[in-house]
Amino acid sequence: MHDIPIDHVMTPDPATVSPQSSAAEARRLLDSNVINHLPVVEDGRLVGILSSSDFLKLHLFDGKLPIFADATVSQIMETKVIVLQKTSTLRDAAAKLSIGGFHALPVVDRKKRLIGMVTSSDLIGELVARLDDRRAG
Repeated sequence: MHDIPIDHVMTPDPATVSPQSSAAEARRLLDSNVINHLPVVEDGRLVGILSSSDFLKLHLFDGKLPIFADATVSQIMETKVIVLQKTSTLRDAAAKLSIGGFHALPVVDRKKRLIGMVTSSDLIGELVARLDDRRAG
């Protein structure tokens, strides 16, 4: 599995949001696409990531939610994003995800343009498929 290209499991052209988008709009995108991670892109380049857990933090800090009504993505996104290059492998993804604290890795080109997204679920799904193939064979 270590030399399998990352594009074998990544979701190409994932849903994105801009830093200026409202937090409410980002939440709707997460819900309507049934996803937990949303890359934040500005001028074609990755500038952050927003996850379902970021919204949990928002609720913890303000139970009455007025902050949510006015919040923008730039106020709640994570800007220190661990990424994969388009030349990365499944082993590279597994090594980065094993660090912990996050469950998604944007895949970017050399200019930080987003080309895909890989989640821990994608890797686990691939592992299960390979284990099933070994049992069948």
